[in-house]
Amino acid sequence: MYFLNGDRDYIKPKGTCALLDEQVQDIFRQLKKINSGKRIFKLNFFADTTSADDYNKLQRGLKQLVAEHFEHSVICALIAQPPLTCRILAEAFYFDFSLWEADSVLTENGSAMLFKRDDVKVLVGNAQADYASDCHGSSDAAFLAFGELLQKSGIPLDAVVRQWNYIENITGFDGSSQRYQEFNNVRTDFYAGHFNENGYPAATGIGMNRGGVIIEFVAVSAPNVLSLPLDNPEQVSAHEYSGEVLVGMENSCKSTPKFERARYLELFGKKQVFISGTASIRGELTVGIDDPVEQTKVTIQNMQRLYSRDVLSAVPGNSLRPVYGHARVYVKNRKDFAAIKKTFKSYYGNLPVVYIVADICRENLLMEIEGKVILK
Repeated sequence: MYFLNGDRDYIKPKGTCALLDEQVQDIFRQLKKINSGKRIFKLNFFADTTSADDYNKLQRGLKQLVAEHFEHSVICALIAQPPLTCRILAEAFYFDFSLWEADSVLTENGSAMLFKRDDVKVLVGNAQADYASDCHGSSDAAFLAFGELLQKSGIPLDAVVRQWNYIENITGFDGSSQRYQEFNNVRTDFYAGHFNENGYPAATGIGMNRGGVIIEFVAVSAPNVLSLPLDNPEQVSAHEYSGEVLVGMENSCKSTPKFERARYLELFGKKQVFISGTASIRGELTVGIDDPVEQTKVTIQNMQRLYSRDVLSAVPGNSLRPVYGHARVYVKNRKDFAAIKKTFKSYYGNLPVVYIVADICRENLLMEIEGKVILK
């Protein structure tokens, strides 16, 4: 990760027509070469599986391979989102081990890496729970494990700056309750006022095909860290949505999604903006319904506004140039991939990007983009 004096790489198998097992082996051969000069501490694998049993089998197999290939602790997660250009994709996070001490933190349903440097603590990890058709129960258990990791590391909840919330069947229903809305209700209860002073984390809430609920997070606890929420004036803040765009029965509990559109972080002189999962929404309404090209354009314009000069002017003493670092593009329907990719490239050229098939948090949204911006 950038503020750990490292970064992230996306590792794609070279033989895109090979069987899944062959692609997995190719990824680990590439990881071994990367790890020769960099210290990998976290691996996310993106793949589809045909059943819950297949998901669990692949997850166990990947964790076993990680244990065999690395002498040090590496966090491993399987996210059931099919890549669009291969069967499986790895996201590798690494850090500078000459500057940071690193220790693993484990709980029953969570794992994380705790980094220390001077009086700074950074915790990066994930928590997962899967109670089949009970999204509320899965969310509750995942947040409990998330909280245990923070508590075990001595880091307060309001130190969380970035979250990724992966939710199986995100727009589906458990009975009369929409699953994403149930997740938001649990998140609101868990946060319970902890973020009132300086805004919520940047976050992505996205669907996956299996796995229940996975919460991935970054928390930074330091006396001199500068962490600020950034907002897009053309969008209503997600945590201020009206009941009109929240899904659920009229008299049911409907908490708003508690996240910021973006978040600025400055640590040890490194400055970056976490861009939350961003979609084609103006005000609080979807724009470009049934039009993937229009939705991609509006989404990119929304992102660009978040690191525009007028928004970044809120950051004290900032006069640096923003550079978009990488992007992850979620595509709801495979048939829209070519149009979305072409539109994205018309704005960003050959920027490092991966395309993932995933359901978006609204039925009428066709795509979503997240990423980071480095200020240099």
